[in-house]
Amino acid sequence: MSDITLTAVQQDTLLQLQQAGTLFNRTQERLNTGKKVNGVTDDAVAYFRSTSLYDRSAALTTTKANIDQSVSAVTAALNATSAVDGLLKQLKGVLEGARGSVLSQRVAATTEFKNISKQLAQLVKDTTYQGLNILTSSSATLSTQFSERTAATLLITGFNLCATGVGNTQSLFTGATHAFNPDGSLNFSSVVFSAGAPGASPIKGFSQLNLTSSLTTGGVTISVSQAEAIFGASDNRIDAAIAQNEAISAQLGINVSILQARSTFTADYTNTLSQGGDKLTLADLNTEAANSQALSLRQQIGIQSLSVSGQQNQSILNLLK
Repeated sequence: MSDITLTAVQQDTLLQLQQAGTLFNRTQERLNTGKKVNGVTDDAVAYFRSTSLYDRSAALTTTKANIDQSVSAVTAALNATSAVDGLLKQLKGVLEGARGSVLSQRVAATTEFKNISKQLAQLVKDTTYQGLNILTSSSATLSTQFSERTAATLLITGFNLCATGVGNTQSLFTGATHAFNPDGSLNFSSVVFSAGAPGASPIKGFSQLNLTSSLTTGGVTISVSQAEAIFGASDNRIDAAIAQNEAISAQLGINVSILQARSTFTADYTNTLSQGGDKLTLADLNTEAANSQALSLRQQIGIQSLSVSGQQNQSILNLLK
């Protein structure tokens, strides 16, 4: 049996229908995915360029998340220094209030002074973010990577606000050799300056200091002038601690600003990379919708053309009967 023979018009119409069907399927895929480049075969250059942009955008999205965590960690420390400032000023207020007080009030002021200082230490110790506290150890570090480049890193070194050893530049009371005890309580005699006391005897409480007359306690007599000198020097030491805390806050504030700037930049940069990839791959949905309608119409016309051609052949057959 010989093959079925189609007219040239029918063959041309079928070829056009096949081409229209291929284009229609491609257009439908673009409408479904929203992309004109869905694989290497669509456009190899655009596909690999867009993949590179999308991959870098995804990597920087992870980097931004890490930066934001660093912002939170440093902000937690910064908030703590703000609270520490308030407690230091309370210590200053208690100290100044004890100056002109009677004995019972000075005894109460000593207890209040120690309680506030202990809460100060506990507050600092509670400033931990995901296991890191940059206010309790000068060896603590927070390293934040901004990109794949090694140099694009911010390293923040910790402080030891409540150092229990000798004073250092990272602690609050830089002039005191042993400001805090291991249990977190304030070493009263280190903060309440004792240099003005006879023999530099440690001052254990405000009850030893009287600004109206000399006072002997435990065999040690402190004159009015000596008591005034101790109050003045202690006040200066707390002022120095407040200034030190403000300096630490300033450092932390600068670091937060740097981290926030990098976070904002990374977010914008990530969007730019994604948009660059989109420009290479996204389809114009309006154009594709119009193409879909045109191709659908072309298919209908082709089918109608084949139908007309078939009717002509049927007419010839009828004449031969």
